[in-house]
Amino acid sequence: MCGISGVVSFDKKTSVQKAIVTMNRAIAHRGPDGEGFVLINETETIPVFTEHTPKEITEHPADYCPKKHIGQCSDNYLMALGHRRLSIIDLAPGGHQPMCTEDGQLWITYNGEIYNYIELKEELNKLGHSFRTNSDTEVILHAYRQWGEDCLNKFNGMWAFVIYDKHRNKLFGARDRFGVKPFYYYFKNKLFCFASEQKALRALPEVETELNTSAAYDFFLHAELEYETAGFFKNIIELFPSTCFDFNLHTQELKIKQYYQLKTNRSFSTYNQKEFDSLKQEVSELFYKSVQLRLRSDVPVGSCLSGGIDSSAIVGAMNKINNGTENKINLFSAVFPQQSIDESKWAQMVVNTTRSTWHTTTPSSHELLNDLNDLIYSQDIPLWSTSTYAQYRVMKLAANNNIKVVLDGQGGDELFSGYLPYFAWYWGDLAANGQWGSLRKEMKSFSSLGKGINHFTREKLKHSISRGKFSFLKDFRNKELQYFHPDFIQQHRQHEVQRKQRIEDPETLNEKLLTEFCNTRLKGYLKCEDRCGMRWSVESRTPFADDIQLIERVFTIPGIYKMKNGTTKYLMREAVQQFLPKEIYARKDKMGYVTPNNKWLFEIKDELKPLIDDKLKDIIDTKKLLKDFDLLLSKNFSKENPFVFKALAFSIWRRSFKL
Repeated sequence: MCGISGVVSFDKKTSVQKAIVTMNRAIAHRGPDGEGFVLINETETIPVFTEHTPKEITEHPADYCPKKHIGQCSDNYLMALGHRRLSIIDLAPGGHQPMCTEDGQLWITYNGEIYNYIELKEELNKLGHSFRTNSDTEVILHAYRQWGEDCLNKFNGMWAFVIYDKHRNKLFGARDRFGVKPFYYYFKNKLFCFASEQKALRALPEVETELNTSAAYDFFLHAELEYETAGFFKNIIELFPSTCFDFNLHTQELKIKQYYQLKTNRSFSTYNQKEFDSLKQEVSELFYKSVQLRLRSDVPVGSCLSGGIDSSAIVGAMNKINNGTENKINLFSAVFPQQSIDESKWAQMVVNTTRSTWHTTTPSSHELLNDLNDLIYSQDIPLWSTSTYAQYRVMKLAANNNIKVVLDGQGGDELFSGYLPYFAWYWGDLAANGQWGSLRKEMKSFSSLGKGINHFTREKLKHSISRGKFSFLKDFRNKELQYFHPDFIQQHRQHEVQRKQRIEDPETLNEKLLTEFCNTRLKGYLKCEDRCGMRWSVESRTPFADDIQLIERVFTIPGIYKMKNGTTKYLMREAVQQFLPKEIYARKDKMGYVTPNNKWLFEIKDELKPLIDDKLKDIIDTKKLLKDFDLLLSKNFSKENPFVFKALAFSIWRRSFKL
């Protein structure tokens, strides 16, 4: 839902009116249903409109609905807040933003959904608050008034918002716990500005930025995207999940604070069937409730469907919730007929079971070529692989079918242990606690004992290498190192030391899941989810990634219940079994948004080759890469080559943002 922006110019060298319009237009795709602003100085706070503000907004009597065009205002304002609206809850003009309290003391620009807003509204009503709208936006304003910063602990959902607190002369901003909704800011030379996407900040000529080569190093060498607050654009900072800020407009002091920290159960427990049965029932109920909450909407809600356990369980729960109604669920999938990666047979089972309406798309290599610039520009930063394109096309498909909201299964793997490498930590738990019989049985159930031991050894060795414990093997592991400019590698050797200090060293399965759930792997996936959806003005809701009751409970559960008998997501499978076709319940061949990466790149390699040019030579040995280009993209190359696509995506990204 929506896009937000804001600017404060203390020396008034920047026109806040011009800047806020520029930023808002850069993220217009996030909110095609309306545009609004509020201009602020020491004596006046005035909502204003543009030609993109619907007439019913300007005619609405609410005091935050604007009556004056921004072009009619003088250029003497200190600050402006901007908003682009995607109407989902409370479609009436009263849901317009920026919104204020009745006394005009609090103003908000907000992106997200607080799913428990109805319950919070009832609680606030009992405390003496009154409401003018049916929106969750107004609930946030009153929650902040009642509880201050502690209101964040009350919310179940996804959010990024900034509140102008007139009485305290400050801005208060916050981002949701796990990074479903984005937030970036810039603070330099008496200029503070923020936005939902980096491109909005990059659009301002006053914003001084260039390539952050440390981020490029982590991207190429470690496949890390935004693991640190300083990303690809120097001086443009990400407000990390679970953090909030106070910005004192008098002292010009910015204070960042972590308001939440997810905890996990680090202790070991032996498996108990009675305990497992109780946990299974509890998790099933929490999951069902999480889906039910995320169906709160004043527009139809569909779902993405891969045919895997996560998305299939969500659709199954949606179907049960809709039981007795004639509303068919709109489902959206990327399919690749006659290819080994195709999951359409699994998705078809879900469609048949739920009698849903199924929409499919089959992207091709030449469509990828045509969309590549837009895809990467929409993401703001380079991409890992072509799999993001499948997600991009699924969201476009939803938009083309007039669906504004979809549910998706992001977070299920990191929450419930869905990846094969997690077995290394699970077996490590057993070994560390002397459970040799269970360890042998579990490894044997991983197809064969020998295969299990090999997998365990390989994953633990990879873990040790990534932590620098066997640094002499690092260059051997990264065969693509030969394609980088030596000065680029040498320049960031010291960065490796800092990186090792930053990265936690998980020893147990639950610790590993916690590491990947918070500000690492999952956050990167959620970034792609948000940008792919919002590029097409589609809001994506992720029960596994932001339902706080479900997440906190699962992280208190011992790891012994999360994997069993060589099966990933054991607890989840059992908990959601009632929502799944039996064939999908038994699936072990995890895929996700898989694309025919090598096939695509081979088919369009001649068109891609010119992207490897001198603009990359400060990082990549372009001569060597061009020499080997045809070999690296050969149709006989059986394994996916992530380095080549990353180099191509990085080249397009630099061109798009003129870096």
